[in-house]
Amino acid sequence: MIFEPARLWQIPTEADLRHREWEGEHVFFHGAAGDTHRFSEAAAMVLQRLMEEPSDESTLAGLLAEAAEVDVEPAQAALGAILDELARLEYAEPAR
Repeated sequence: MIFEPARLWQIPTEADLRHREWEGEHVFFHGAAGDTHRFSEAAAMVLQRLMEEPSDESTLAGLLAEAAEVDVEPAQAALGAILDELARLEYAEPAR
């Protein structure tokens, strides 16, 4: 995926996501699909932010960079892979 700083991402309305954390493992339940997935700390951070409010890619990359204490460029690359996977699973989508 090409990084587009202003592209807004959101949780699909019908997803009805639920999150639980046990001993550092993040599990999300997708109510509409009935699927449960375990996600990395970085993916969980992105999902939790999106559960609060839609966010642009620049904000999400900054969040990851700050948490990992790295420059924003590596965080942008990681974010692209995370968003690709979340979109594939229908846990997140670009806002329309």
